Amino acid sequence: MLDINFIRQNPEKVKQGCQKKNVDVDIDELLGLDKARRVLIQETERLRAEQKKLGKEDLIKASSIKDQLKTRLKRLSEIEKKFNDLMLQVPIPPAADVPEGRTEDDNVPIKSWGKPPKFEFQPKDYISLMESLNLLDLERGAKIGGFRQYVLCNEAVLLEQALLRWSLDFLMKKEFSLFRPSILVKESALIGTGMFPQGKGDTYKIDDDLFLSGTTEVPLMAYHTNEILEEKELPKKYVGISVAFRREVGSYGKDVKGIFRIHEFWQTEQVVICKNDENESIKWHEELLKNSEEMMQALELPYRVVNVCGGELSSGQVKRYDIEAWVPSQERYRETHSDSYLFDFQCRRLNIKYKTKDGKTEFCYSLNNTGIAVPRILIPIIENYQRKDGKVDVPKVLQKYLGFKTIPRK
Repeated sequence: MLDINFIRQNPEKVKQGCQKKNVDVDIDELLGLDKARRVLIQETERLRAEQKKLGKEDLIKASSIKDQLKTRLKRLSEIEKKFNDLMLQVPIPPAADVPEGRTEDDNVPIKSWGKPPKFEFQPKDYISLMESLNLLDLERGAKIGGFRQYVLCNEAVLLEQALLRWSLDFLMKKEFSLFRPSILVKESALIGTGMFPQGKGDTYKIDDDLFLSGTTEVPLMAYHTNEILEEKELPKKYVGISVAFRREVGSYGKDVKGIFRIHEFWQTEQVVICKNDENESIKWHEELLKNSEEMMQALELPYRVVNVCGGELSSGQVKRYDIEAWVPSQERYRETHSDSYLFDFQCRRLNIKYKTKDGKTEFCYSLNNTGIAVPRILIPIIENYQRKDGKVDVPKVLQKYLGFKTIPRK
């Protein structure tokens, strides 16, 4: 959520941000409601003050003031609801170097690592490989859970677990604190992290005020809701592991078969809560990117980094890098990590503050990036590590977790 004072002082910048992010919200209507709201607040305060001054003997005037106050409070309640609903829809303006664009095709590559492999044989796609090695069963997955469900089998299960554990070990060495948070979250946590209202249709509802989280970021950020931290505690560096659930309502027709776009997956997630400073936030954004690049390099997967265009950013993201791994069968790069900074957008909604060294209270800034998302990361691993004999090699960095070097196991 943006500070209303910022919107009042920078209406054109906010409008431009909405346009760049392709978000339809009427800023003029919001400012009109804000003005009406402030007038009504002043009037109710004045009427309350008058009411307090009146003695018991002036019953007629007291009754008139009571009626006026009741009318204005009702109107104020109506305006504040509309005002608050609109405030939740206003996106944070993107950084100046965020490219223009509407879809992932408009993202701008900024660097790459590794070279796509040149096979001496006709390479297979990951579905063919995994099914032939009895690692994946899409047909029975659909029978069990419907569209976009799957079953991992045999070595794929072990590989998935190895990736998750390896990513935790990697990030703990980077001094991240480890969490396994709840995947059941309140609506306030989803509103607070900016997933709602825009992403409500993509979230599974369990009860009146319980939802299945679509990312580990949500419970990790909600962990400090309504808290005031000390500056010396910052930055908070957390890595969480949990399953995540997404309805994928906006992706009909995209990746309809396989394990790239699915309803249920496991992930580890990096979250940083830092002090209210733009340069500090940008520094950690680059640091989180570095972590994920080091992981991709350790896995020896060719990848590129793209600067995500405005139309692909969420409401709270100021800037986002995506890491995309090379997928040979598709002859293109596909996203494996999303690295974002959000300034105080989430912390303002969640009311996460810190006390500065000089005693002031400020809202914190937040950032997040993928650690490892599985089974999606299996796609480039299986395809890039395939062999002529139909087997698949295991990345060296994972072999000590598995106890074998190829799939199927010897």
